[in-house]
Amino acid sequence: MGKKRIDPPYSLLKKLIINLLKEKYKPVSFNFLYFGLIKLIHKEDYFLSQEYFNIFVTDMIKECFLIHLSYTNSYLLNLAYREPDKSRELKGIFKGNSKGFGFVIPIDNKDGNWKYFVETFNTKDAINNDIVSFYIIDSKSEKHPSQAVIHKILERKKDFYVCLFNVTDNGYNLTFEDDKITKPVELDDTTGLVDGQKILIKIKQITNDKIYAALSRIIGHKSDPGIDILSIVLDKGIKSDFSNEVLEYSKRLRVEFDSKQKKLRKDLRQKQIVTIDPKTSKDFDDAICVEKEKDQYRLYVSIADVAHYVQFNSLLDQTAFERGCSVYLVDRVIPMLPHILSDDICSLNYNVDRFTLTSEILFNKKGEIISYDVYPSIIKSKQRFSYDEVNEYFKGTNELINDTKAVREMLDNARELHEILNKEKAKRGYITFNVSEPLIILDENNFPIDVVKRESGEAQEMIENFMVKANETVTLFAAKNKLPFIYRVHGKPDKERIEQFALESKRLGFKISTKLDSIKSLDIVKWINDNIDNPNMDLIYLMLLRSMAKAEYAVKNRGHFGLALENYTHFTSPIRRYPDLIVGQILWMYIFDKNNYSDAQRNRLLISLKEKANQSSLNEVVATECEREVNSMKFAEYMTRHIGDEYIGTVVSVRSFGIFVELDNTIDGLIRLPNFYENDHITYYEERNLLISDKTKKEFRLGTKVKIRVIGASKELKQIDFALIEHLGNR
Repeated sequence: MGKKRIDPPYSLLKKLIINLLKEKYKPVSFNFLYFGLIKLIHKEDYFLSQEYFNIFVTDMIKECFLIHLSYTNSYLLNLAYREPDKSRELKGIFKGNSKGFGFVIPIDNKDGNWKYFVETFNTKDAINNDIVSFYIIDSKSEKHPSQAVIHKILERKKDFYVCLFNVTDNGYNLTFEDDKITKPVELDDTTGLVDGQKILIKIKQITNDKIYAALSRIIGHKSDPGIDILSIVLDKGIKSDFSNEVLEYSKRLRVEFDSKQKKLRKDLRQKQIVTIDPKTSKDFDDAICVEKEKDQYRLYVSIADVAHYVQFNSLLDQTAFERGCSVYLVDRVIPMLPHILSDDICSLNYNVDRFTLTSEILFNKKGEIISYDVYPSIIKSKQRFSYDEVNEYFKGTNELINDTKAVREMLDNARELHEILNKEKAKRGYITFNVSEPLIILDENNFPIDVVKRESGEAQEMIENFMVKANETVTLFAAKNKLPFIYRVHGKPDKERIEQFALESKRLGFKISTKLDSIKSLDIVKWINDNIDNPNMDLIYLMLLRSMAKAEYAVKNRGHFGLALENYTHFTSPIRRYPDLIVGQILWMYIFDKNNYSDAQRNRLLISLKEKANQSSLNEVVATECEREVNSMKFAEYMTRHIGDEYIGTVVSVRSFGIFVELDNTIDGLIRLPNFYENDHITYYEERNLLISDKTKKEFRLGTKVKIRVIGASKELKQIDFALIEHLGNR
């Protein structure tokens, strides 16, 4: 009896093809597939006609199950359908994509692969940033990268997510603030929700095709002023409010200059100490005073003694540890500590007594440290200056006639020391990255009405110089006293990254005069000085910064490459940074008031120090990501009122799908390939990192000047689209 003339189901054919090709990593012919399947299907009760198989192959190519190589008329099984190597289970971070697929970045990257592609059906129930275990599907080819299959979810990045609630004909739909999460969501209760509200949900369960969640908080309507920014803040897991318990605890704190404090602290209230900060600042961490002694300079950097109020392991300490830092956004500051501390009790406000920790440093005329000391103190600020006022005084456009002669002389001394320290830091190899930062100006409804470059002058640089020296000497003080410590460390740049920078910058006319092996910070300073007239320096500074390692906190001193210092910490901003607060606590517990603390307390601090350093580094990353996302959103919102406007910009990134162009106000957007020239084909040359127009033969690479038109802007996606008007040349 012959086979039944029944067409086999696609599911069976796919299963048989996987079995047929599981050991075949090179392309196979149509006949190999067809006759190979006929042999396998012989055992099944089906008949496989060539006509039916033709239709099946066409459908499988559309489905990406099979890959058709037209130039050889051959076929490959999509790597994602192959059996992974289950003998080796790896750990990594899953990075999702809005289209459903993703990548996994190995945590212990011994193979040298920094990421593996994960096809949609191999993601299991992983969502963006989950910690996962995975298997590798080996491509057996250098031309085709290996892929990964998610095996298990080891750790969810977080439980709470922000979503936009929309009413639909079939019920409702939730859109995640994180556009890399696309699974549908089922809420346990939608009572009281209305269309257009931003909500905070808590995930209870995730399956392959759905997320089950509970409503945690209604944030507000998407069109209400400030809700857009608050949504990003909450989605990042940043706490915007303090608990009632923390607020009540804070209210009980007082500034009490009793006999014990008089004994412990050096009285600096007669010194000409001032604060110099942005005009809009409300919390003042640091104050300075410079005295000239013949050809020497004595610098006092007095820092708010937050550790006096935020005792180790107290409720406030735990709160500060969880937050890690204050978050500075375009319309608000989310403080690390309650306002009663950050703006009042701890803040070095004008003309009031405040407890401080002072780094007193004596410099010679070359800017070299002769001696230093660190001690508890009490100060009274003689003036609250803004950066603008001091910059105007230095330029001679503001004589500060309402201030005393003693204060003006102190500023003159400070400027002299600043100029000396500028020379000293350049000589040792301090790298200055002149990268522009945006200033977003909002109207009364939080809508961005302008975006400009943030200005920085001599006063800002002077305070930075003084803070760096205070941080350095406190680290030296800790080393001299053999204290357990938390350091701010910055490693040498990765060799591959610096080589890539050298290659890219050479195309921009940047000349590197030293060898890349065993690179020192002084080498980079020399590069910058040798190329200071290069017209592409703004872009080169950005590229150089991207090639650097990331600074972080650690309990082991590894030095600071960018500052060219062997000893460095963060000490000068304890109101807004937790590591600075830890440094203050260490100084009190081990040096300033050792008898007031037990060995058990010191041991607990010592045991927790590594965790505190690691968590502080993570919190810093989250705060930075939050600031960038808010800025990107406001950039896009600003551009929604500038659709059709034309600008001149510079290509700052070249990708296979288009070029990113940055405008003079720091806003950047994407020119996608279809938005180049009409009826043109654009070819991407990966090894040269450029795009070439087939029609005009013009090259688009880093540094290319272009004229663009704004054709689209999405506040929700935080994206801006440009269209090319004119290629203005390569510099």
